[in-house]
Amino acid sequence: MASQSSAKAQHHQRHDDQLLVEENMATKTLILNRPKQLNALTYPMICKLLELFLAYEEDPNVNLIILKGKGRTFCSGGDVAALVHDLCQGLANSFPFVFSP
Repeated sequence: MASQSSAKAQHHQRHDDQLLVEENMATKTLILNRPKQLNALTYPMICKLLELFLAYEEDPNVNLIILKGKGRTFCSGGDVAALVHDLCQGLANSFPFVFSP
């Protein structure tokens, strides 16, 4: 049985391609990359978006952030099934921080 830390590493490796980042000088384009799931947000996607938004906010060289979805839909909302799975696996330990009002 894999340890929780190795499970987290495998989990993040599987989800690294769910959010693509293109950089063109002062413009950063973030692309939701789950077109088969209508770009429904997963916990790793939300965490990465938050991380990037906070970093870009502090970076004086970033003037524009474009957020778009790959495929026919921008974003259908949160992927509830994936979020429940992550919570049950202990992978979403910052859940209250990310979703607090």
